[in-house]
Amino acid sequence: MKNIRWQNIGIKAGLFISFIVIAIILFYPVPTLVLTAERGDEVLLFPLLKEKSFTYEYLHSVQKTPVQEHFVPAPGNVILLTSTTYQSLGVGLPFMEEEGEFIEENGVFRIENLNRKYEKITWGFMPIARQALIYKDKKYRFENYCHPGELLTLKIEKKSLAAILYRNWQAGKEAGE
Repeated sequence: MKNIRWQNIGIKAGLFISFIVIAIILFYPVPTLVLTAERGDEVLLFPLLKEKSFTYEYLHSVQKTPVQEHFVPAPGNVILLTSTTYQSLGVGLPFMEEEGEFIEENGVFRIENLNRKYEKITWGFMPIARQALIYKDKKYRFENYCHPGELLTLKIEKKSLAAILYRNWQAGKEAGE
C-alpha cells in the first residue's frame, strides 16, 4: 500500500516537473527575426535558435540580376551583414576592396567580411524586385505577405516560442478565411 502511495507521489512530481519544463521552454524569450509591415502586422517570425543565418534576396533594379545579402544575429539584437553575392558588376553594386574581401568565382561575385551592423533594416516592397527572405533553405517571398509599396522593417527581438506559435496559428486562420 505504501509503495502505491509513493508511486502516485512520484508520478505527480514527474508531471509537475514536466509541466514546469514545458512552460519554461514555451515562455522563455529567444532571439527572433521579425519582419513587420508598416500597417503594424508582424508578417514573418523566425526563432533564431539552431539556424541563425538568413538571406535577403532581390532583383537589382538596374542590372536586373539577383542579389543576395547574407546576415547573422550579433549581440544586442543587432543584425550583421556578413557578405553579398551577385552576378554582375555595375551601378549600385559593391566592388571596392575596402568594402570587404572581393571574390569572383564562375561568374558569381561575392564580397565577404563586410561586418556591417544594423539595429533594423527597412525596405520598400515592390513586386518587380522579387524580394524574399531565405531562412533554413526556404524562400519567403514578400509578395505573399505584403502590399506593393509597403514599408517593411526587419529587426531581431526577444519573443517566446508561445508568442511565435500563437502568431503563426493566427496567420494560418486568416489565410484560411
